[in-house]
Amino acid sequence: MKKAFKIFVLVFLLASQIVFAQSDSEKADALYNQGTILAQQGKYKESIELLEKSFHYEPKGDVAFNLGIIYKRLKNYKIALKWFKKAFKMGYIKGGVSIGFIYDDIYKDYSNAIKWYKKAFEMGYTVGAKDLGLLYEEIDKDYPNAITWYKKAIKKGNISARKNLGLLYHDQHNNLNSAIYMMGMIGHPYTRERIIGILRNNWKIDEKTLLKAYTLQKKLIPNPYLDPEFEAQIPAPQKSKRGRR
Repeated sequence: MKKAFKIFVLVFLLASQIVFAQSDSEKADALYNQGTILAQQGKYKESIELLEKSFHYEPKGDVAFNLGIIYKRLKNYKIALKWFKKAFKMGYIKGGVSIGFIYDDIYKDYSNAIKWYKKAFEMGYTVGAKDLGLLYEEIDKDYPNAITWYKKAIKKGNISARKNLGLLYHDQHNNLNSAIYMMGMIGHPYTRERIIGILRNNWKIDEKTLLKAYTLQKKLIPNPYLDPEFEAQIPAPQKSKRGRR
């Protein structure tokens, strides 16, 4: 009861903000806040009405994106696409990935999914590259393209792409490369014991390969994993015996 009363009071206060708001921007913000709360309560029809009013007062990418999310939850994908495209056009690049996902997962229109994932990536959203890698891997079985896009995502800091690429290399029986990218998952969010245990015990990767993988992942992965055990095994660089000329 206390939680329900608090929500009622919050909605009432937000509704009061709408009444007394002076500028269109203030009205838009108040409508957006109230509409978001209603969406969290599952009151999608009421939420849509308020969010569309908010967008009317002040068109914003995040408002359009949230409308797309609600219509997607309602399985009205045609209208969801319309709002996601508005959001993307206004610079809210997550909309591009959401468009790609609908074409990919719902409509099975992979050419359009690829187009929108690429657009999102070109605008700076790394999830687009990771999803492209997954699409190429699982749908097209185009492993060279999958590897290319996973690496693009990894280079931009996407963590999930490291795991996907490590598993893909494992499926291809490439122990060295699978170990490189799986080690990159340590601390993101997996523990050392979990990952090294998989590599040593489950995948039976020998110690020489693990040491080589550890050394290479420091060069290939942004913010790589550092391990005292492996560091102690790396030979010290040989000092040159040649004198000065």
